[in-house]
Amino acid sequence: MSGTRYCPECGAALARHVVGGETRNHWICTGCSALHHDSPMIVVTAFVACEDRLLWVQRGIEPQRGQWAIPGGFMEQQETLAQGAARELHEEAGVLLPPEQLQLYMTGTITFINQVYVAFRARVDTDFCEPGPESQACGFFSRDECPWLDVAYPQVNDSIEQAYSDLESGRFDVWQAEMTEGRYDFWSVSQSGR
Repeated sequence: MSGTRYCPECGAALARHVVGGETRNHWICTGCSALHHDSPMIVVTAFVACEDRLLWVQRGIEPQRGQWAIPGGFMEQQETLAQGAARELHEEAGVLLPPEQLQLYMTGTITFINQVYVAFRARVDTDFCEPGPESQACGFFSRDECPWLDVAYPQVNDSIEQAYSDLESGRFDVWQAEMTEGRYDFWSVSQSGR
């Protein structure tokens, strides 16, 4: 929202909001006093496994059209985190899972693109999938079959490698990541086995 100069409600000029003498990272309308937040976007993803393979989608839209990624996208209004991940999974790969079947797996911040992400995990008994309108293709790949040279967001390859390692070991922790420009920190925040 930093490029916005006028209130979408009344059309008056926007100004940085100052609270207690401190400039906040949001705007206030000089006309109607409505607050306009420049908050991080929330990305929800689903690591879905069939045996030792993870579900991937080949992106059919920009950014990174033609590249491969774990199914996911931006959370919509009026949905829970798990509902958003389940919706994206169905839209991109035709896999229909109830939100309550998704288990929390990873959380993180990507400060340089102003995003927060929440990833879930699930297992399926069949490798059925079909690309949705935002995907060119989809499929389940083992670590060796993974299209590593055509990954849409190689910045998160450590997270994907961890998912493959967890599949191999059968042990799934909940993971936390913090990505800043040029730095990636990743650690387990829980110990659980399944």
